Amino acid sequence: MFLAIFHDGEDARNSHEFAETIKYLKNDAVLSYPTDTGYSIGCDLHSQKATEKVTRIQLRPADKPYTLMCSDLEMVRQYGVVDEFAEFFLKQHLPGPYTFILKATEKVPKLAGTRREFVGIRIPEHETTLDLIRALRSPLLSSTVRMETGPLVDPLSIARWYHGKIDGIIDGGTVTPRVTSVIDLSESSVKVIREGAGPVNFFRSM
Repeated sequence: MFLAIFHDGEDARNSHEFAETIKYLKNDAVLSYPTDTGYSIGCDLHSQKATEKVTRIQLRPADKPYTLMCSDLEMVRQYGVVDEFAEFFLKQHLPGPYTFILKATEKVPKLAGTRREFVGIRIPEHETTLDLIRALRSPLLSSTVRMETGPLVDPLSIARWYHGKIDGIIDGGTVTPRVTSVIDLSESSVKVIREGAGPVNFFRSM
């Protein structure tokens, strides 16, 4: 299993491990990586082989929107329909512990054999992961790491649980898991789907 050790706050972009991580992602790898709300399982969105593997590993319902980890609003606009209404909220709350539901653009590939009408969009407040997405020049298809008895918080427990299923782990140390707040902006209106780590009072006042 591939292991890269990065710690948020350090600049790892010129390291050998960083280059190797990008190479793995470009060659259909499925990795676990740290975010501001815990560890996720992910891959290059445009790798059909890897996205199918993520779907199998995580047993995702076919009708559940996928979450795309993006580096910035420019990347978000390529994969989600961002009108002026949505842009106002995205600029105010990203990066941060929010997942925003948007209508998918034509650039979102078929996932699990199905064209997706909606996508979840995140920009995590985790610089190492943002650097990886920028270098990959593609969103990471993302699904939260978890087991039946609860969340996994460190690379060792993740390696044990996903042994033989994923191709590697980006070690960002222990990360306390939190659920994101999920906000639906797909209809040019605000709908709070789930209250999590991100405050939602502002959205409920709209």
